[in-house]
Order: sequence, then C-alpha cells, then structure tokens
Amino acid sequence: MSEQAAETPNEEQTEKPEILVVDDSKVIRLAAKKMLGNDYEIHLAEDGQVAWELLQKDNDISVVFTDLSMPNMDGMELLELIRNSDVENIVALPVIILTGADDSEAVKQTVFDAGATDFIAKPFESIDLVSRAKAYARLSRKVVELEKRTGYDKLTGLCNATSLDEQGVKAFSFSSRHKISISTVMFEITEFQECFLNHGKNVAQHIISTVGKRLQEVMREEDIAARIGVAKYVLVLPMTNRQKTEIVVNRMRESINKLIFDTGSEKIRVNFVAGYSVPEQLDGIQFKDILEQADSALLRAINSSDNPVVCYDDEVEETVEAPPEIVTEQDIEQAFSLILEGNHYQIPEQHLSAVVKRLSSFIQYADNQAENDEADDSTEENIAV
Repeated sequence: MSEQAAETPNEEQTEKPEILVVDDSKVIRLAAKKMLGNDYEIHLAEDGQVAWELLQKDNDISVVFTDLSMPNMDGMELLELIRNSDVENIVALPVIILTGADDSEAVKQTVFDAGATDFIAKPFESIDLVSRAKAYARLSRKVVELEKRTGYDKLTGLCNATSLDEQGVKAFSFSSRHKISISTVMFEITEFQECFLNHGKNVAQHIISTVGKRLQEVMREEDIAARIGVAKYVLVLPMTNRQKTEIVVNRMRESINKLIFDTGSEKIRVNFVAGYSVPEQLDGIQFKDILEQADSALLRAINSSDNPVVCYDDEVEETVEAPPEIVTEQDIEQAFSLILEGNHYQIPEQHLSAVVKRLSSFIQYADNQAENDEADDSTEENIAV
C-alpha cells in the first residue's frame, strides 16, 4: 500500500502548505516527515511513479523534495515530467533535489539544467530542510495566487478552477433563487497519461487545447466551461434539465469523437467518459455539492465497462461477476516481459491479480530484506532529527 494514502490531509490540516517527499529510503522519508510535520502537510512517495500519480490528483502541493536514484521512475524522470507538464501549478513547482555522495558535479549540473530549483546534500540537517521548505512554499503560493487572479486556463482559454467556483456559485444562486434547473457535467479524456508518455508533450497539449475549443463550440453564452485537471473538464449549464443535458453531452461526444490527431507516425483518437448531476431540488445544497455529485458520477463512468456517460441520480445496478478468466503460464511470462520493458501499463487488467499472486512470495522476501537494510541504514546515514 502506498504511503500517500496514509498522508491525506484531514480537515484540521487543510491550511498547512503541502509538501511531497520522494525517496526510496524509508528512513529518509520518515526523517523528513518528522522535521517538517509540525508546520506542513507531508505526502510521502517511495519512487517517482508514485509521486507523479499523486501530483495528478493533488493540486495543493507547494514543494517537491526528491532523491535522484530510485526504482521504477528516478528523480530525473520525475523532474522532466513536472517541467513538461501542461498544468500550470505542476510545471511551476519548486523541485529540490536530495543529493547523495555518489552524485557527481556533472550529474548535478545536468539536473539543474533540466529545471531543478535547488539541492540539499544527504545526510541533511533539519535547518536545511526547514529553510528550503519555508522559502519555496511561500514562493509557490505567490505564483499560485497570481495564476488564480487571471481566472482562465492559458492552454485552453477556459475558466480555471478558481473562476469556476466564483462563476458557478453565482449561477447556482440565481437558479436556486428563481427555482430554475441547473446541471453540471464533468468529463475526462481516457488513457491520457499513456498518450502523454507515448507521444510527448506537444501532442498532449494539442489534444487538450483542441478539446477545449470543441467545448466552446457546443456551449451557449450563459454556460460555464472550465479545465480543472490535466485532462478533466467541467460544464455548468444554467436553465438546463436532464433531457437537455443529455443532448449537450451527446453533442459533445459526437464532436470530440470525430477528432483524429496525426502524430506523424500514427493517427490517434481520443475518447472521454462523463458524469453529470441535475438536482431536482436546489434547497439545502450548494454549488460544491453538485460538483461533487458530478465527480461521483464521473468515477462510476470511469469504472464502468459499458456506460461512458452516467447520471448521478441513476441507480447503481447490481452486476453479476463473470467467472475469473484462466491465466496461462504464457500470459504470466508475457506480463513479466512487459514489466522488464517498462510497459507494465499494457498488462491486461484481468491478468494483474494472477501476476501479483505469483510475485507475492518475492515481494514478501524483498520487504523483509528492506526492513533489515533500513534498520542498518538508521545507524549509518547519520541523519540529524
């Protein structure tokens, strides 16, 4: 289980700046958490892949501290993903590199040229970590505040999350006061991360901006459209009941599904799933509630194999689980080959449990060895806590 699950901020800690610490050493992660935990909300990740997934989900992280040498995805790869991101609050993140004795000056120069903000040598002192966190968290917050004031997403020209909240609350209040319907649609381009990794930043940005333009083509003047995630969008439709909302969603799907993007080496299409909410009664709820309802419906659409558009009010149908597919030795060998090639995301979902089961004894052995190594490291790394 990934450590960030245990590090989700609770309601009492939401005002603290959030910091992400990425290191494959549990000793380093826990030491950083102890040093910074009183003043910051700390997220921990054991490699770059886990860190990148967390950054996609959490827009409030202010600073990233990362090691360079890690399994699965190293610090250099994580830095490149951050600096090539098309999400403004991610690409501008301060990234502090935790360097070890084996990192040469040439390596540091390469990482600095790639966009590293600063360096801290391990073993680090508490004052080093605290001073960097304080300085860069404040800087990051100022950048975010300036971006919020613009009110729009630079890549698509749509509203950003802050502007969506402001305009959405006004539209909802008007609808509630005059007893007229309002709907919220939330949709997301599927498999976008794989598209980014396979085709690069330019193709990914072109897809995002083109989808944004198509949204503007189907929306009315009174509608509100926003981009709130990497490939996640919201439409707020005043004076729109469920039937009309379905018409808008179908028109939107038809327009976007016609798009074909030529990368030079191949032609690709994009698909999206959507969730929407059309409350019958607006009394007793707020705009944020119908956003959450649309997000919940979107999650159901993402997890559905045959229903790309879900209404929040639709009953969740009970499904009969199909008998488990028989996974052959050839399937297992193919999965291991994909893992070694770094293409683990291509493993069929129905094969994952069999692969994990086959590896479980090895994973247990590795965990036991890691615990023994970390116990030794705690006396050797000489970290000031």
